[in-house]
Amino acid sequence: MSEDKPRRGRPKGTGIDDSDRIARLAELIRVKPGLKPTTAIRAMGVADPSIIRRLRDKYSVYLRETEAQVLNVPRAAAPAVRPATPAETISTDVRH
Repeated sequence: MSEDKPRRGRPKGTGIDDSDRIARLAELIRVKPGLKPTTAIRAMGVADPSIIRRLRDKYSVYLRETEAQVLNVPRAAAPAVRPATPAETISTDVRH
């Protein structure tokens, strides 16, 4: 007999590959930034509330992952700046 306990509730994930739909959704929102995800999904021709919810949830995960990738990009170190010496400063005194 299996040692695993039966899981309760609905299983996580549908196993449906929506990557093409998510890419189209992201492009549609990029082109028309005023659209909300649900409105954009409906504009793509999806009317089933279950599919809309699934796509909206997957799109929010896509946004978090994309944001995390952008934040993890290594940046070049900023050059160290030393304070200017008195000889290097430009005098704004007009009295000579």
